[in-house]
Amino acid sequence: MPHSHKLKLSVLLIAATYSSLSFGAGYGIIEQSVTGLGRAFAGSAAVAEDSSTIFFNPAGLTNLKHAEIAAGMNYIRPNSEFKDNGSALPNFGGLGGFSGQPLTGGDGGDAGKNAFVPNLYYSQPINDTMVAGIGINAPFGLVTEYDDDWQGRYHAVKSDLKTININPTFAYKASDKLSVGVGIDLQYIDLELTQMADLGARAGFPQGAGLPFATDGKVKITADDWSWGYNLGLTYNFQEATRLGIAYRSKISHELKGTAKLRNATDTTLADENVSGKVTMPETLSFALHHQLNNKWAIMGDATWTRWSRFQELVIESDGILNSSKEENWGNTMRYGLGLTYAHNEKWTFRSGIAYDETPIPDPQHRTARIPGNDRKWLSFGASYKATENLVIDAGYSHLFISDTKIDETDDNGYNLNGTYESDVDLLGVQARWYFI
Repeated sequence: MPHSHKLKLSVLLIAATYSSLSFGAGYGIIEQSVTGLGRAFAGSAAVAEDSSTIFFNPAGLTNLKHAEIAAGMNYIRPNSEFKDNGSALPNFGGLGGFSGQPLTGGDGGDAGKNAFVPNLYYSQPINDTMVAGIGINAPFGLVTEYDDDWQGRYHAVKSDLKTININPTFAYKASDKLSVGVGIDLQYIDLELTQMADLGARAGFPQGAGLPFATDGKVKITADDWSWGYNLGLTYNFQEATRLGIAYRSKISHELKGTAKLRNATDTTLADENVSGKVTMPETLSFALHHQLNNKWAIMGDATWTRWSRFQELVIESDGILNSSKEENWGNTMRYGLGLTYAHNEKWTFRSGIAYDETPIPDPQHRTARIPGNDRKWLSFGASYKATENLVIDAGYSHLFISDTKIDETDDNGYNLNGTYESDVDLLGVQARWYFI
């Protein structure tokens, strides 16, 4: 490695940290409805069962009979454990004796951290053809953390992303068959990232002795931003029992700004800089069908396309030494879902569903320690209980099956993290719906 005071940090400041809390496809969180959770979110753009349709298809508001408020909480329990398969040091130029030496440290523990994702929706009919509503949710998020001394510490230690999305909406019933809807998305992002830096390997850096692993520093980055986008939708009733839903969520471009600090083992600050980076939340397009088989059973399905190909390269700029760039080469993805609803009686409704999510990550070389994502398969169950004429309680559970995930990531400094992740996810949601009758 050249003896330079300039540190290349593969901190992946922006998009590489927006992994879903549930290690999903890309970094979006689909867990925006507890009734949807019970059917693996199959057909969500057409079902329009409650006011959470504000997120999935605003046109569905015209399907609701009364003003209502829905407050939900999703508990996400991801599990992700790393197993090494030859992670090693790069060629250090003059330190050739260390080339190929295995990275020291443990496996990092369980990187998946439990998290809660809330959502709140309110809808209000204006007249027989118009409905207004507002949704507040968290469409992106991440909480992952490894031990400070794990083998991949120079790639990632902690990633903590929080978002708030405020989504006022309006829907119009153009005819008995057609409804349309529109919403504005006001989105806030708050981000914290940490990773270690191998100061010992940098002979020209303060406290560096040209000896890998001799002493580590720690980088911490915080940044935030407000931005906005929009969502559109329509529903069309082919007949009384069959409804089509089409929904589109626009891209949202963020320009995050914040600070980056590098401290050594004695907590002395070696660098304190301003940083910035750009990221575009990708657009999505959903097609969904809902069909009422009889007065008890309904079936629904959907296909959702996400334009992850917007994420080709990550560039981080600073006013000092903490700069980075990384090629990502993500691809567009599809999500497919199929679900069933069974109305047992006036009090109880039951749901179930399956789904398949594609990952946008093209290969192990472009997978990162912050996003050990892979294709995932959903199996979901849910139920609703009508406690009173005004109150309904919903619950849902999903298990996500994730195949063993290979990683072969080389950071900007040449440190190679090679191994396999074993992951799965459990999701549990509860929700209360209050009807203003």
